[in-house]
Amino acid sequence: MNAKITQGWERIGFRLYRDNVYLLSPSSQYLEDQRGVLRRRLAELGVSWRSAP
Repeated sequence: MNAKITQGWERIGFRLYRDNVYLLSPSSQYLEDQRGVLRRRLAELGVSWRSAP
């Protein structure tokens, strides 16, 4: 369970600092890129949901 949570945080840009402490740089380009990916995935999910019978 913790591994999945860790993967989720790392997917959006959090990085391990030390001992289970994760940091996120708000000015990170990676964070901005991942936000765009998540927005596109959400939009695709919405389209597929609307087109479902």
